[in-house]
Amino acid sequence: MSPSKAPSMDFETFYNIIDGKPRSSKAIHHGVNPATGQELWDVPIATEKDLNDAVAAAKKAFPAWRDTPIEKRKELLMKFVDMYNTYIEEFTTLLCKETGKPRKFAGIEVGAVGAFIGYHCTLKIPEEKFEDDEKTVYTEYTPLGVCGGIVPWNFPLILSVGKIAPALLTGNCIVIKPSPFTPYTSLKLIELAQQILPPGVVQAVGGNNELGALLTAHPDVAKISFTGSIATGKKVMEVSAKTLKRVTLELGGNDASIVLPDVDIKKVAPEVAMGAFQNSGQVCVATKRIYIHESIYREFLQEMVNFTKSIRVGSPDDSDNLLGPIQNAMQYEKVKGFFADSKAKGYKFAAGDPDIAASKGFFIQPTIIDNPPNDSRIIVEEPFGPIVPTQPWSDLDEVIARANDTKTGLGACVWGKDVEEAAKIARRLEAGSVFVNSWEKPTPQAIFGGHKESGIGGEWGTTGLLAFMNAHVIHVYKS
Repeated sequence: MSPSKAPSMDFETFYNIIDGKPRSSKAIHHGVNPATGQELWDVPIATEKDLNDAVAAAKKAFPAWRDTPIEKRKELLMKFVDMYNTYIEEFTTLLCKETGKPRKFAGIEVGAVGAFIGYHCTLKIPEEKFEDDEKTVYTEYTPLGVCGGIVPWNFPLILSVGKIAPALLTGNCIVIKPSPFTPYTSLKLIELAQQILPPGVVQAVGGNNELGALLTAHPDVAKISFTGSIATGKKVMEVSAKTLKRVTLELGGNDASIVLPDVDIKKVAPEVAMGAFQNSGQVCVATKRIYIHESIYREFLQEMVNFTKSIRVGSPDDSDNLLGPIQNAMQYEKVKGFFADSKAKGYKFAAGDPDIAASKGFFIQPTIIDNPPNDSRIIVEEPFGPIVPTQPWSDLDEVIARANDTKTGLGACVWGKDVEEAAKIARRLEAGSVFVNSWEKPTPQAIFGGHKESGIGGEWGTTGLLAFMNAHVIHVYKS
């Protein structure tokens, strides 16, 4: 379908998408624009019947989709990208309203959707062949069936697509449950997909935690792909165990950045700060702890402070802003708790104010806490907001141990001029993705997942395709 023939879309009315059709509900909820505090559009809350209908439709659609040649599946996915790309402006505006992101950063997320699907469409499903005098053994991979995707509120579009692209490419059908805080872009994305994809292949049911629990417990759902908190991830795994569902859990992190003494301070300090404050710190792989070599600690911290004080925070409507608000009231209160704790314990605020100014939206200025103790809440817990601690270090083995001294292991960073040395340190860090001389920037080209309590398994990249498949080994003996 050429972009000029794209259907007209209403970006102010929202439905659940079940078996290729929009569906309303008696019960409704709505998001809140975090920059203004104003209520956004009504969204239907899916019932248990809606969910059951969606799973039944996916189960019915699965055999034909599984048997569609992969090149044809790729062709349909790329047709969808062409159509989606005609609505970039509308999706960007919608994402700004539901998340509060500055327009530039909302635009990056919206643009990444096509790139993410496009990259996945270059991949091949792995297969292996082993042969000896007696037999040939073929290791092939087959799709699981009906998958469920539970998506968080911090990157609602790209994290939906991060589940949809590999699931559909590998021949599965998927039911997406968007976050009730940010349902709008996901629902529109999946509504648009019905113009291209067969009914039941990709569907959306919106609702609260109870709906997520029903999806996880459903006996006809073969896999749950969940992105969210560690506490909820543990519940997903517990419920999934009852049907031995496949699960991928991408959970919270407490990422450490280690800054070596040879860095270019003026160049690197703002980058390290960006790693902590990107998307107002609402990133599972944002930098949460910064360890700076003692010989440059004061100078490096000062450069971070200078950059942090220059960061503009505000509404998406103002194009100069680098950061927007915290996305929802619940998270806003949680982040404020870290400020209150740090103030009560007398920690030094190198940048930012312990007393958060009242505003219509959920705005918090980026804040650096200078050298709090190892057992402080700001070191031990994940704030998921724009507040980060720094600490000096002198002994490399000791700082690596400090970085690894956490129940989580999602991401980490090492900064240094000697790239080989930095890469050696990176290999000693217990995290799923370690970045050398960059803040955390996961890409679809590599599997993304965590160590320890940061999750189970991973998705994206060629390896990540296997998370949506079962190994199917055919042993052929020669007669």
